[in-house]
Amino acid sequence: MPDINYDVIVVGAGSAGQSVAVSAAKAGKTVAITEGREYGGTCPLRGCDPKLVLHAAAEAMHRVSCLAGKGFTSTPPFSWSDLIAWKRTFTEPVPGGSRKKMKSNGIDVYSDYASFKDTHTLLIGDREVRGETIILATGMRPAPLDIPGHELMLTSDEFLEMEDLPEEMIVVGGGYIGTEAAHICHALGCRITLVVTENVPLDKFDHDLSALLRQSDEARGMKYQLNSKATAVRRKGDRFEVDLEDTGGNTTTLLTDRVIHAAGRIPNTEKLTLDRAGIKTDKKGRICVDERLRTNLDHVYALGDCADTGLPLTPVGTHAAGVLAQNLFHGNDLALDYYPIPTVAFCLPGMASVGMTAQEAEDSDREITVHYQAASSWFHPHHLNEGVFGFKLLVDEADQVLVGAHLLGPDATELINLLYVAIRRRISVRDLKDLIFAYPTAASNISAMLSA
Repeated sequence: MPDINYDVIVVGAGSAGQSVAVSAAKAGKTVAITEGREYGGTCPLRGCDPKLVLHAAAEAMHRVSCLAGKGFTSTPPFSWSDLIAWKRTFTEPVPGGSRKKMKSNGIDVYSDYASFKDTHTLLIGDREVRGETIILATGMRPAPLDIPGHELMLTSDEFLEMEDLPEEMIVVGGGYIGTEAAHICHALGCRITLVVTENVPLDKFDHDLSALLRQSDEARGMKYQLNSKATAVRRKGDRFEVDLEDTGGNTTTLLTDRVIHAAGRIPNTEKLTLDRAGIKTDKKGRICVDERLRTNLDHVYALGDCADTGLPLTPVGTHAAGVLAQNLFHGNDLALDYYPIPTVAFCLPGMASVGMTAQEAEDSDREITVHYQAASSWFHPHHLNEGVFGFKLLVDEADQVLVGAHLLGPDATELINLLYVAIRRRISVRDLKDLIFAYPTAASNISAMLSA
């Protein structure tokens, strides 16, 4: 017999898991939450938040570098260890604060991984607990890289805990995490080579803008190995050799001080022993759910990065938690409606995207006008002496509404939210052009972008 029964058990104490657990408790349910790592999850501990603390310092140095000779005559001194100490003031309070929040809401807090014994029973450490409803929110982790010497590489989690910044690094992986880490370290004085399996970094973003970003990076001294993958890592004295192979089969060996592995993430589902409960997953190991986050078992739900729905982004998981709470605890029957999802990469300068892509526009039978321009001479980037600025806005001619927006440049990561609202609320192009934005700001360029 189970040691204890709960109305709701939440597995995973990240943002999404904590949100739905609190909602359940406030609805009068008996609730337990369990987490095998520190309470808080990826975003506040090993992802978005600490990364942005590092990015803030890198962006400040990037701004000074762009304005060298325009008033700045030297680069300010910098201490990586001081920056990491500052970052820890954000991350260290999170686990204790999260646990305190759960307990203050009457939630039983467990500190161990959970696994299914049967469809309603979970093994948590040496205890058996039964849940009438079970919610899985276990997130993702860095994907293992199955190459010789993989253990010599630092994961993206470990990157955020580095005690020092070496003179030279190789970053393997040109997605969000790898590109952001590369830009942070390069701006703060580290020589960087970024290894990218595609022909542009940030392959999930607009390729024309990604190509502009790469050109700007190379002009500033960052090196790229495109269409390439790491095949082995070896120690070479106190340094490391990294073997690379491109799509043509050509091999290169590079010598560096440190190697960062940022080549993908996988869902944290293997410890759950989902097969014991018969819960289905997709080919990537993500838990299969319907539009109401229900698995193939009526009482088991999954949300956030471990589920096969939406993008693996914190606001997506938090939104899903709100929808699930409304359905489970407030008698609603809401289906998820993510579209469009704004997404950003905190590179230097920033990249952002929302809505229809250029490829989707090309494949569509709708009449879509593409407004694209590389516009580094416009005042907004030029007054910062930023070397790259570009945009691509997609307009549905029949309805005269914006359907896609892709940005590269200063303040792109904020401006994308205005364009998200325009797409989501179907604000007409005419109305967008008639709006009076404060000048000179990034938003004041919207009318000119739509006329480009």
